[in-house]
Amino acid sequence: MNVAEIIALELKKNSIKDIFMLTGYGAMYLNDAIEQTGLKYYAARNEAAAPMMAEAYAKSKNQMGAVCVTAGPGATNALPGLAEAFVDSAPIIVISGQVENRFCADTYKSLNIRTLGTAEFSITRILEKITKYAVKIDDPKKCLYLIQKALYMANSGRPGPVWIEVPLDIQSVKIKSPNKLKKYYPPKQRITNNNKNILKIIEIIKNSKKPLFAIGNGLKQSNQLNNFKKLLSKTKIPFITTRFANDLFPYSHKQNLGLCGIKGVPHSKKVTDDCDLLISFGNRFSPTFCLGNPKTFAKNAYCVSINNDKDELNLDLKVINQKVIANLETFIPKFLELASKTKFPNFNDWLKFCNIQKTKDVIPNLYSKKNPIDLYRFMYLLGNKCTKKHTLVTDAGSNYYIGGQAWHFNNGGKEISSGANAAMGLSLPLSIGAAVSDKNGQVLSVTGDGSIELNIQELKTISHYKLNIKTFVINNGGYVSMKKWQDNFFAGNRLDTEDLTGVGTLNFHQIAKAFDLKYEIINKEKEINSKLKKILSNNQPYLIEVVTDPNQKIYGKEF
Repeated sequence: MNVAEIIALELKKNSIKDIFMLTGYGAMYLNDAIEQTGLKYYAARNEAAAPMMAEAYAKSKNQMGAVCVTAGPGATNALPGLAEAFVDSAPIIVISGQVENRFCADTYKSLNIRTLGTAEFSITRILEKITKYAVKIDDPKKCLYLIQKALYMANSGRPGPVWIEVPLDIQSVKIKSPNKLKKYYPPKQRITNNNKNILKIIEIIKNSKKPLFAIGNGLKQSNQLNNFKKLLSKTKIPFITTRFANDLFPYSHKQNLGLCGIKGVPHSKKVTDDCDLLISFGNRFSPTFCLGNPKTFAKNAYCVSINNDKDELNLDLKVINQKVIANLETFIPKFLELASKTKFPNFNDWLKFCNIQKTKDVIPNLYSKKNPIDLYRFMYLLGNKCTKKHTLVTDAGSNYYIGGQAWHFNNGGKEISSGANAAMGLSLPLSIGAAVSDKNGQVLSVTGDGSIELNIQELKTISHYKLNIKTFVINNGGYVSMKKWQDNFFAGNRLDTEDLTGVGTLNFHQIAKAFDLKYEIINKEKEINSKLKKILSNNQPYLIEVVTDPNQKIYGKEF
């Protein structure tokens, strides 16, 4: 058994069944081992898309995503997707090939050599800021230890991407006794007694008049949703959500006050302004979440933040009165246990006030029936078609903001979208990862006529594997969200966002033909429901052009 096979087997032992890759000479033994080991591989058309696919896979399954790329430009091409996974706390592992170790520049550590071998780039030198762990295997006997450590690091604490680089001559080394290789043993977890913190929080709740929960991605990753539902039922405390947690509860839930943030629903700001206690579960108090000004966000509230990332807790953008470093997987069950023994005050008046604010939501007033199609209207109707079998995906830009406001998840479904990095062109690779993770489901992917160009080659991946993905391209004349920013800040001086300055609209019908996809166009408001019904009842991949208002207004605060 060679090193490449040991690595592939270790992935399999850790319940990794699928891997996203683009083959290459520098990773040829790794590529062969992946196939021989029985891992199902999906070929991306560009390495940039592969980590994005793995990220969506990880988010959908709530487990590890995996990537394999070759050396040199293959590795550097993967960096944009890796940055997304790092910012969005997605646990993925990237296995990259490399030229022979003796031809690696960083083998000669005392010399400042840029490159030595052809198609060789010392990738681990630049990965520090966008991975939790990155290492080159330069000793075959360390291969098992290092892959086991990487897999552990990806999922420990706040999840994130890891990277293993394997030179070509290391990949092929035969290991006579694999069972004797040194193994990695995770450090013993220090058991934190959260009772004191929880009892203090419970006491604060009992003395509160207007408590509010804020839930984030940490709750989604914790596998504690059922226990959190019980906690909600026990306390009767209303809650707001971040974008990544927006799909955890139906909007109709009486305690759900919806999405908070720069492009959140308006009543979420009202209730955060009025609350006297804000308890955050697995959420960062980022400027985006805090409406651009963390110092004044929830200004009348005693703030409690429960997070497994101590650095996020110690960030001083927001005054946090009680900081709790804890893993929600252990914290929430204990919180529920102690809360179950507590008699909480009646918060009915506060909950009634919150729901009155919810009825004043101005967003539905934007769902206008007109031509060209109002994007709020389209997104609302699309979201209403979603059931438990559906995954909604958005790209960056106007469809991302409006989707967050218009999708209510009252009939089920989940969402996977870009986070803080807000990269354009994510929707196609994310939809592929989501489709691979749930082969019996259906993915509804929304991208812009500008965004789709950044990863348009992945349409071939969709058609090749016959993935049940419906790609809705919002044709609004290109880069609407950027035009809005330019109008706001530069009095309408538009650069690289219009035909005259570099951006033109593609012929999507011809593109669908080129990539062997079924095509449909929705350009009349009255056609939306009937055409959606037709498209969603078909299990073949589709490219759908949706012609919308180029002057679309987007509700929400700007920075």
